[in-house]
Amino acid sequence: MKTIPVMVNGELAERAAPVLRHYGFDLETALNAYLMQIATDIAVLSLGQKQAGFVRPPMQFDCLKGVLNIDDDFSDVLEDFKEYM
Repeated sequence: MKTIPVMVNGELAERAAPVLRHYGFDLETALNAYLMQIATDIAVLSLGQKQAGFVRPPMQFDCLKGVLNIDDDFSDVLEDFKEYM
């Protein structure tokens, strides 16, 4: 992995941190997942403009391996949404 310096809004990062932790993420993992989304779907940035000739690459099994880590107790958060199911 490559390390790059990134400037982020400190207040926004502090507000996001507890939400990310609740779902087993840290800021680095969340940013990597967002970058992966951008890399696989340019429509995220197109803001409604058509991208001529763009073909979305097919998703591959394990494409987030090493980027996205899911805790063993991942399904425990479903309890939080029980009232909506």
